[in-house]
Order: sequence, then structure tokens, then C-alpha cells
Amino acid sequence: MRLKDLTDQWLIKTHFFGIYRKVDKDDDEWKAGEVCLANPKNPSERLPRSVINDAIEQAVANLEDKILARIKGNEHIVEHHDYDKDLFSQFMFVPLREYPVRRVHSLKMVYGENGSVVWDVPPELIQAKLSTDGIGSRFGYLQILPFYGISTSVGFDPATFTLLQGTMVSPTAPSLIRAEYDAGMDLMENDLPPAVVRAIGLIAAIHPLNIMGDIVIGAGIANVSMSFDGFSESIGTTASAENSAYSSRIIMHRKELYGEQQQPGLLDTLKGKWRRTPLGIF
Repeated sequence: MRLKDLTDQWLIKTHFFGIYRKVDKDDDEWKAGEVCLANPKNPSERLPRSVINDAIEQAVANLEDKILARIKGNEHIVEHHDYDKDLFSQFMFVPLREYPVRRVHSLKMVYGENGSVVWDVPPELIQAKLSTDGIGSRFGYLQILPFYGISTSVGFDPATFTLLQGTMVSPTAPSLIRAEYDAGMDLMENDLPPAVVRAIGLIAAIHPLNIMGDIVIGAGIANVSMSFDGFSESIGTTASAENSAYSSRIIMHRKELYGEQQQPGLLDTLKGKWRRTPLGIF
């Protein structure tokens, strides 16, 4: 699935089975044939579509923060990195801030306030370790091939190299390296990883489940009794001031996400796969 496929209809059908209601006719927000979340006592009262879509959007952002990887595609990112003499001598290692990397537009050394380009690294020398399975550069590290022996035909001026390596007062220079690139899982050739889609769905479903749980019986109500003309009915629920009608589903979602009793959850798995180990300050 692509990120554009993670809609309110997808979330309702996959995480609210047995709860949702099919829309019978068009209204201002829903179309006939779609599914929605409605008050069982008054089906015309429906949870706004915006609430569900906002929950999906927040879930994507939440997951990005937890695994420190970009899910939503971000095109033509421009960021600056400090120059370090030692790193420059070792294949110009550049750890980008966002990943996975889909495409590298350029890698340049821009010196001075006027933005004069010291070195525009030829594309054939930029190593982003782009995989062939559509995943991209999973950890977003850029390097160049060894520059020793590179001729001026590829755009590198040996005099500039001498300046940087020998005559600079400091072995470092702030914001000298400029990288332009695209990043994000949604820009990959393949669909989003199934585990990522699953995590987004679990996180996004929690807030609407809380709302629907209060609507079904009422917030803070644990028992309901009804009596009419000699007929009586009493319903005991798991709801309370601390729980809603769908607390069990929410608890199951959280267990799957965060794990339990030293058993790793889905987020632990995703962190292990996508979250890179910081190698320094950049």
C-alpha cells in the first residue's frame, strides 16, 4: 500500500470491524456506500471524517518520530553540513538528517556568503548505497569515491583541495557542504513495508476508539438498567471512569505496539530495522 491509500475508509474497514455502519445515502460529508463510525443510538450522528483522517496523519508523524525515519515523501531537501578535514580525507562521509534516501540531486561544497561553489561533486562519484529492491538508502549516509588522482575533467580543482587541506586556519568549516536530495518511504518504488502500515493503523485507531467507546454507553457509566411496563433489562459493562466500552481493543493495540512482559512490540521491531545509531553531531 502507498501512503495515499491509507484513508478513512481503509482505517474504518480494517480496525473497526463490527463497529462501523454503511452509509445509505449521500450527505454533506459521506457518500452512499462508504462506511462511517456512527452513534448506535442515533445513526445520523457520525464521527466527522476529519477526525479519522487527522488520526491517520498524526499516526504517521508519531511513527516517524519513534523510528526517526521519514515515511511521508519529502522532495528536494536542501541541508548544510559542516566540513571536517578528517572526514573529507575519508571519502567525505555525510550523514543526512532524513532517510531513507530515494535520490541525490547534488552534493556541493559552497564557500563564503556569496555561495560560490568550491566543488560540485560529479553524480557518478556520489555513493548513497541505493539498494535495488526499492527501499533506498536506508540510513542516509553519503560518501564519495576516493578523490586522490581525480583530474580536473570531473570538476575538481586541485588548487581548491590544497586550500582546504593546507591553508585553512581551522580543520573544520561551518555549513560548507550542501546536499540536495529526496527522502521518504513513500517515494520508494515498492509499497510501504507491511509492518509500517500495520503500526500506522494501530496508532491511528486508538483515538477514534476512545471516542466511540464513550458514545456507545456513555462516559464513566459501568451499569445500565432499563424498565418499561413490566419489562426490565440490566447491562453490566467494562466501562468506568477510567475505561471506555472499547478499552479492551485499545489495550490490545497498545500491547501489539509496545509489547508486554519483556516481549518486544511492533515498534521495537521497526526501531531495530530503521532507527540508525548516531555516529556524531551533524
